[in-house]
Amino acid sequence: MTVRTSSRGGLILWLAPPLLWFTVFMLVPYAMLFYYSLGSVEYMTFKPGFSFANLGRVLTSAPYLAVLLKSLKLGVITAVGATLAGFPVAFCLAFHSTSRTVRSFVYFLVIIPWWASYLVKAYAWKTILGSNGLINSLLMSLHLIDEPLTFFLYNQFSVALTLIYIFTPFAILSIYAQLERIPTNVIEGAKNLGATDFEVFRRVIVPLSLPGVVAGAVITFSLSFGDFVAPALVGGPDAVMISNIVVNLLGVAFDWPMAAAIGIVVIAFAMTLISAAQYLEHKTAVRF
Repeated sequence: MTVRTSSRGGLILWLAPPLLWFTVFMLVPYAMLFYYSLGSVEYMTFKPGFSFANLGRVLTSAPYLAVLLKSLKLGVITAVGATLAGFPVAFCLAFHSTSRTVRSFVYFLVIIPWWASYLVKAYAWKTILGSNGLINSLLMSLHLIDEPLTFFLYNQFSVALTLIYIFTPFAILSIYAQLERIPTNVIEGAKNLGATDFEVFRRVIVPLSLPGVVAGAVITFSLSFGDFVAPALVGGPDAVMISNIVVNLLGVAFDWPMAAAIGIVVIAFAMTLISAAQYLEHKTAVRF
């Protein structure tokens, strides 16, 4: 009895810090967010209430729903673009970097963008795509255009390009972590059975890499869906995302209940996406 009580007390002692952290930094903020979403604002003063009107406006009102769908579209574009750009790099890291020095160097090139500030990287694309930026300067120096092109910047294309550039390393590392787990004897066995290199890639490597692809896509989608810096720097009126709406509601309109309602919808969507991704990863995962 004493040993059992002691072990139970030790277990509670070990679980207390993470449970306290989870309660203070997760449950309490989410509960406060839900509480604010049920209220209203009168003369810039919050009034508690118990109404789901704000949540209904997010899902039915044209301005909020349109921006939400636009954010979803840009998030999907970023996830697909980052996956397509990151898979070849991860593939080369896993199977074609025979030298440890070369692999370490390529890995270093992948993670070195994280050493720079997010704001600097986003602003760099503004200077590249701008009227006096690198692309327009090059085209004008080659006498291909007479005046700077303006369609490179302040639109959804510039936002998607910036987000893909910033978040591709997450996709690379997720895919690489999965590709590295593929045993070499599986690939050698497929070749011994007569499979060509393309068949090995299509029927062995790609299916086994799906958990990493899904994980990288979820990460890049989640980060880009909630981003507000890139739309503010390189986006225009047509590239406003849902986080920019939340910033305006909190800082300009002082409509905290509506901002909280948008946060609840985004969190619910993120939880649904993560659950679906985990289910898909579990179904596609192969245990070695």
